[in-house]
Amino acid sequence: MPTKLLLFSISLATLTGCGSTAATSAPATESAHSVMRVTPIKAVRKTLVRITEQPGQIEAFEETAIHAKLAGFVKKVHVDIGDKVTGPSRVSTDQPEQPGQILAELEIPELDAELKQKQALVAQAAAEVTQSEAGIKVAKSAKTSAEALVAEARASVERADAMYERWKSEFERVRELVAKQAVTQKVADETEQQFKAADAARREIAAKIKSVQAKLSESSANIEKADADLVAAQSKHKVAEADEQKTRALLSYATLRAPFDGIITERHLDTGHLVQPSGVSGKPLFVVVRADTVRIFLEVPEADAGFIAANSPAKIKVPSLSAESFEGKVARTAWTLQTSSRTLRTEIDVENPSGRLRPGMYATAEIEVARRVDALSLPKSAVFKKGPDSFCKSISSENTIKELPIKTGIVAGTDVEIVSGLTGEESLIGANLAAYKEGQAVEVIVAK
Repeated sequence: MPTKLLLFSISLATLTGCGSTAATSAPATESAHSVMRVTPIKAVRKTLVRITEQPGQIEAFEETAIHAKLAGFVKKVHVDIGDKVTGPSRVSTDQPEQPGQILAELEIPELDAELKQKQALVAQAAAEVTQSEAGIKVAKSAKTSAEALVAEARASVERADAMYERWKSEFERVRELVAKQAVTQKVADETEQQFKAADAARREIAAKIKSVQAKLSESSANIEKADADLVAAQSKHKVAEADEQKTRALLSYATLRAPFDGIITERHLDTGHLVQPSGVSGKPLFVVVRADTVRIFLEVPEADAGFIAANSPAKIKVPSLSAESFEGKVARTAWTLQTSSRTLRTEIDVENPSGRLRPGMYATAEIEVARRVDALSLPKSAVFKKGPDSFCKSISSENTIKELPIKTGIVAGTDVEIVSGLTGEESLIGANLAAYKEGQAVEVIVAK
């Protein structure tokens, strides 16, 4: 090979080698300059409060439609719409309850007449009871008299028996004397007559005893009959009183009264109207609402339903009252979710002594559904999910990305509670997690 050609080949080879080196080093320099810079964050401890805000409507705490139970004519109307009324009250526990304020009075003539008839029957039954009690007294008096006669007759028997035995003995003695001709026959006859008289007196007393014993038995039977008559009369009296009380109870429905302290919101009757028992489906005569406490009805979505609990604090805002807020608490929930909307029926009770909150107003409620004090937390942008599991991305000591599994709790605004998986000392990626891959190298920039 000629010398010039050899030198040209060596130079070309040298140039080719230099070109190869430049090509392999260029990507390395470019890779070094493409390392992503990141300012890490750490999980911090704070108090997390989860709040759900839902629209709702204000309703009266109680609302009662007043219907007529009996047919009658309106005698007098005492109230009109907008009037405040008072319900039943009790001054003290040992005092009877005072009935509610009269709203209207009905006139039912046939029921008034029926009450008078029942009152007359009660009076008649009471008179029969008195008569039966008097009959018992008479029967007991007759029995006492018969017992006295029996005692008297028994005493007479003893005397009659004594006389009988005396004259019997005398008659036998005289008869022996007559046989011995010691006395005359006349004396014997007189003695025999006395003996027969004593025997007759004894039999008369025995018959008298049977008579007074029969009277005693009769008086005892009369007492039993008088007792039975008294029981029957007392039963009749109780039935009559029960009928009277029933009629009085029916007549009490002629006076319509307020069931509780409230306001008349509807009135559908005037003096002289004939009203009929309409039942709950017909138009009521009055509607009374209680609004010293009102209810806020909400439909809480399924995501927050599990956190709703009784006595959870709530703040109520009413747009028509310049968004003024009122304090309240969750009073009750339906517990089950409605299948059509997957929401939980929730009620909030709010005190309303001034009456500014009126049924029918639109309102929004902010309910504190959960509170975690000194909880470890991260921004929502620092947490991502893979299926049901949650993760965050940390920066290792070698400045590479590593995925850490974590367990999360409540979400409060832009913060997520970290239940486990972090200590708070880890350096973490705070946003744009999709731009960082497992094992990727990053350049850490310390925030100033």
